[in-house]
Amino acid sequence: MEIILFILLAGVWAAFVLPSVMNSRRETPVTQNPRQSSRTAVRQPVGAGGMSERERVLARRRNTLVALGLGAIVTLVAAIVTGSVVLLALSLLVDVALAGYIAMLLQIKQSSGAAGRHGRWESEPEQVRVVSR
Repeated sequence: MEIILFILLAGVWAAFVLPSVMNSRRETPVTQNPRQSSRTAVRQPVGAGGMSERERVLARRRNTLVALGLGAIVTLVAAIVTGSVVLLALSLLVDVALAGYIAMLLQIKQSSGAAGRHGRWESEPEQVRVVSR
């Protein structure tokens, strides 16, 4: 019975985590010319510690995501090793928290329209050429 719960839990966990990992890998540019990136980058005011507000928010979100992911793995391993139903329930709660956090991040990304198709910010107007005969 425990192995079935483990497989079910791993499947649900992978269903939430793998799509976001694959999307982030797909959106990351393979090579980037430093001259172009410095000219086209959106300049943000630098705060204390040399990081802009956006960088601090992204770092905090990344740290929270890593902590929830590690928490899910640690509680699952502990539940399997000890065979404890309480730890399995705790693992499920951490998994639900991780899934909710990922859903929240995706909702924020969709609602704010942070990056466009070509990595442009919404504040940057996209150039459109009208070609007619």
